[in-house]
Amino acid sequence: VVATQSPGSSGINAEYGGTSPLPGSLPKYNHPSHDLLKENGFTQTVYHKYHQKCLKDRQKNGKGQSQEMNTLFRFWSFFLRANFNRKMYEEFRSLAVEDAQSGARYGLECLFRFYSYGLEKRFRSDIFRDFMTETMNDYDNDHVYGLEKFWAFLKYYKGDSSRLKVLPNITSLLEKYKTLDDFRREMFPEAYGLPPRKRTTSERVPPVAGVFPSDRNRTISCNIDMMDKHH
Repeated sequence: VVATQSPGSSGINAEYGGTSPLPGSLPKYNHPSHDLLKENGFTQTVYHKYHQKCLKDRQKNGKGQSQEMNTLFRFWSFFLRANFNRKMYEEFRSLAVEDAQSGARYGLECLFRFYSYGLEKRFRSDIFRDFMTETMNDYDNDHVYGLEKFWAFLKYYKGDSSRLKVLPNITSLLEKYKTLDDFRREMFPEAYGLPPRKRTTSERVPPVAGVFPSDRNRTISCNIDMMDKHH
């Protein structure tokens, strides 16, 4: 049930494809999130029990502090690509945004990977619009992770490009990014011998609904998930 794509780069936290620190390592084997992703391994009973356990752990430990919740974010990111469920997706998006508002970005990064890989697997215009909304929210909050994933989607999408009605402000932002290295240079200029750079007021994009109020430092992923083969 897992989508795979073209080869790409790897780096920090490469196994999980993100830059955000995790509250402990995610389990690799013998975990419900892995069993549910196996072919014909999904059952409502197992999922419901696992889902409730994760939500309770998040409630107990706080937003962004639950290792179990992070396994659920990761599960959703993979499962929904080939098994889209509206209710599951809306919960995924809502909780990921809530965690990001608290400064914990792992769920949001999982959401962006779902958008980028899932829409390549099967395009849905309403989900594409959500992708653009969250990308702009992320950028307005001084992050480029979402924009990087959006750029990668446009680069690798093999479907009908006439369906991609990209917002003008995103098109404008993407003009300066030609390769993944362009994103890296923006986040890590010192590594390329460049001076630190700050966005000026004139460069800021008008905010859209759902802007995250915290964590003003921009971040980027220069890596991939163990099962995500490009971006």
